[in-house]
Amino acid sequence: MYWNEDDQRIRWTQNSTYSGNIQFVYAGNMTEPEFDLLLEVLFELYDDEKISLEDFLIIFNEIRTFCDRIKQYIDE
Repeated sequence: MYWNEDDQRIRWTQNSTYSGNIQFVYAGNMTEPEFDLLLEVLFELYDDEKISLEDFLIIFNEIRTFCDRIKQYIDE
């Protein structure tokens, strides 16, 4: 999962190489369903407002923690 604050772009990929002009910051790993959830949360919270890198990383980590807890409950 990668984020670009200037262009407000998010990139979910399983390939770490990128040849475009946009500079992305690596946030961490995320499955596709987790990514979909992240997009929904970001849209609900920010709509068309700018999202700082700091705010993005906070939400990203909260979603990851939430999803990890659900996985623990399922595995029990």
